[in-house]
Amino acid sequence: MTAKRRLEWLLGPVVLAALILLSIGIGSVRISVGDVLAVLLGREGDFPDTWIMIIRRIRLPRTLAAAMVGGVLATGGVACQGLFRNPLSEPYLLGISSGAALGAAFAIVLAPAGAGAGLGVIGLSAFVGALAVTFAAFMAAGRGAFRLPSTLLLSGIAIAFLCQAVIWLLMTLHREHVERITFWTLGSLASAGWSKVAWLTAITLPATVVLAYMGRVMDVLSTGHDSAYGLGLRPERAAIIILGVTALGTAAAVSVSGSIGFVGLMVPHIVRVIGGPSHRSLVVRSWFGGASLMVAADLTARTVNAPGEIPVGIVTALIGAPFLLVLTRGKRGEGRMDG
Repeated sequence: MTAKRRLEWLLGPVVLAALILLSIGIGSVRISVGDVLAVLLGREGDFPDTWIMIIRRIRLPRTLAAAMVGGVLATGGVACQGLFRNPLSEPYLLGISSGAALGAAFAIVLAPAGAGAGLGVIGLSAFVGALAVTFAAFMAAGRGAFRLPSTLLLSGIAIAFLCQAVIWLLMTLHREHVERITFWTLGSLASAGWSKVAWLTAITLPATVVLAYMGRVMDVLSTGHDSAYGLGLRPERAAIIILGVTALGTAAAVSVSGSIGFVGLMVPHIVRVIGGPSHRSLVVRSWFGGASLMVAADLTARTVNAPGEIPVGIVTALIGAPFLLVLTRGKRGEGRMDG
């Protein structure tokens, strides 16, 4: 491996580590990067108890949760863009986000006081809703879902609109919960604690490992259904595994953070320019890219309007919408990705 290649591989982890330390140190109580490192390394006796609590119980779990949410959304974008051979694909097009939002909305309306331990009633309902809607999209698309990927995407979009309509109905019938439902659907990591970090670790990191392991399979699938058959691959089976893992990881992320758009769309394109089209490399690099983007976005969300905070989904949308306009302009007249 050349020095340039080593530098490219080190760039992601170094940027992410720097952003994590910066995020932990910035807030209503400012703590220097050196002091943050000292606390994390166990030198607790040199600092006030409030600093230790802020770093270890509040900012560190929230920042780690942001990194894992961003990482799994980005790797899901890699999988969807490769399988559907569409540069505008991301996991949310399968209806995952809308299903999670619907599950959360039902939980807020039916059990407004029920938080539960760990992930909580709302988070678990969102997770179940996301998986249920994804399964419904697969069933609606039928056996031709992978021969004609647009069928699956259209099914996901249609079911997403249906979910959104039901959410609006719930908001109309239960106006007292409108603010909570709206804030959840815009995305936030304010409630992220160590129990949610454990939940994300148990699901999203294995999902990322599986997608990286199947990187070469995605290289073949991205050439098309018939080409994959010709190369001896069973495309339907491989695609079901990849999309199933993608849906599981994305559902876990959305159940913690709410709906956060554009991460799965933007990051794979940026990383593809830097590291090339190999999907195994794309998955790993995109995880670090998505994690870095989400940590930076969450830091912005909680500091730009301090002492209050804005939904992190607004921050990613403000970045992602212009990116999408530039991307669609660059892809004008193209029917599929160049690679």
